[in-house]
Amino acid sequence: MSKTTTRRATAVGALALAGVLAASGSAVAAPATVPFLCRVPENGVWSEYVSSRLFDVTAPATVSPHQRFTVKYAQGPYTLNATYQKEVRDIAVRINQPAGARLVSLKLTGGSNLGDSSRSVVAADGQLTLRAGGPFYGGQTFELPVVEAVYTAPASGTLVTSAGGTGFDAPGLSMRRLDTTVNDFTPVQCYPDPATSVQLSSTTVQ
Repeated sequence: MSKTTTRRATAVGALALAGVLAASGSAVAAPATVPFLCRVPENGVWSEYVSSRLFDVTAPATVSPHQRFTVKYAQGPYTLNATYQKEVRDIAVRINQPAGARLVSLKLTGGSNLGDSSRSVVAADGQLTLRAGGPFYGGQTFELPVVEAVYTAPASGTLVTSAGGTGFDAPGLSMRRLDTTVNDFTPVQCYPDPATSVQLSSTTVQ
């Protein structure tokens, strides 16, 4: 079994605002900082650290039963630390969709400094997965696209969104970084700290 060492780091991205009109009620943008537990292999052992990401999800405060509404999932910019992230590829961010709402459509908008990176979003098992292939380089700052999702509300309930991921085997944020000590790409795996529950948005059906 691989030995695990521990180090601590904090990387809080700047806020990316996204205004949006909702189908019903007032659109509410609620910036939220989500703490993540992360690990990356260094010199043949897993090194664990603490990080955080800024999300800015815009959703209506209220909707009527069975009404369509829009949620926009935005994130703060990424700035790569050139010391540890000389090159990064295959970023994946997972977000838990509002349970009980029916997904109608998905699209990507915005983003900046992405170059020729591929980008996509898919929905499966109650989650959205946003992917950007890269490459991205140390010292670079970029913003992933905003995911715009249209849903149909259920008859009742409170519709909550949150950052996805439950463990290192099911990360909510992952990527591959170039490890110059082995001249190969190694995985970075992060998931939300279960000790701190953070809602990205909350919509009441009424």
